[in-house]
Amino acid sequence: MILIYFVLLLTIVSYFKYWGGRGMKDFYYAKPMLISHRGVTKDYPENTLEAYKASEKSGFNGIELDIISSKDDVLYCSHNHRLNKETEFSGYIHQMLSIKLDKIKTGVFSHPNNQKKIPRLEEVFNNISDNICLNIEVKFSGLFDFSTISVLKNFLKENNIRQKILISSFNPLIVFYARRLIPSVKTGFLIENMKMLKWMYFCHPDCLHPREDFLKKDLIDKCKRKNISINTWTVNSKSSIDYCKKLGVDGIITDISKVINV
Repeated sequence: MILIYFVLLLTIVSYFKYWGGRGMKDFYYAKPMLISHRGVTKDYPENTLEAYKASEKSGFNGIELDIISSKDDVLYCSHNHRLNKETEFSGYIHQMLSIKLDKIKTGVFSHPNNQKKIPRLEEVFNNISDNICLNIEVKFSGLFDFSTISVLKNFLKENNIRQKILISSFNPLIVFYARRLIPSVKTGFLIENMKMLKWMYFCHPDCLHPREDFLKKDLIDKCKRKNISINTWTVNSKSSIDYCKKLGVDGIITDISKVINV
């Protein structure tokens, strides 16, 4: 019995301490790689197919997008569960059927004269070039909401995806799920406060996605020791991009409308 407890303790200690990222060198086309935040939104609503295409035309190699699954398990690109934040409709995406969602346009507040449909994730893969990296942020309605990541797992299993993809989330349980149940895809853990950093030792991400103001030497050194890449957000000025470059970050998520020389 003592031996069993010892082995169990050793396993737990090893899990939380002796781990590392799986390496992201093959993901990046440049270092740092500029990643368009929800697409280029100067002329189009965020998280729309048109905004993503504009990113590609503007020279971005990477696009960050958000996904939510509908009631009938269709993946849509949206940052918000609540429709009234960007559309003229009320209700929640995860509680609605795709037959209704396909008819809704977004951008009622940001681009009232140029509203676009809420795209399905499938449409994005079919209309974006193979050499575009997609950072797919999985949204959730609660800590134990695995609906969208579960649908994404099945989607990736059933479809031949040509683009490089990265699954990220603010929810460490979703990152854990992706790391364990979708092992062919790399994972990123988003943090919006430093208290969340401790969850990194539970979900074992391949990338850490901290806010720009969290980029301190101790954090960068910690990630290097764990072989974890850093994609920081949301960096919107040339001086800030230069600062991130000097720190050696791997990816820069930005709202700028055109790639600048980094």
